[in-house]
Amino acid sequence: MADTIKGKLVEAGNAISETAQKVANRAGEKAEEAKNWVNEKLNKVQNRAEEAEEKAKNEADAAKADAEAKDKDCNKCS
Repeated sequence: MADTIKGKLVEAGNAISETAQKVANRAGEKAEEAKNWVNEKLNKVQNRAEEAEEKAKNEADAAKADAEAKDKDCNKCS
């Protein structure tokens, strides 16, 4: 413990500085966690969008094949 007012002020300043650094580190960690969470959710959304696009493409291809087969069968009737 400091014996002078100046020493006490220096100790208090150091304590405040250390606490501020801890708070800043903690905030940085939380910001990193938030960034990782957002990236994870973004990746999930992108995957779902790609899956939906692939499903729609497959359904369109199937519908096109069905239509072509139907047209081919109808042409035999004529």
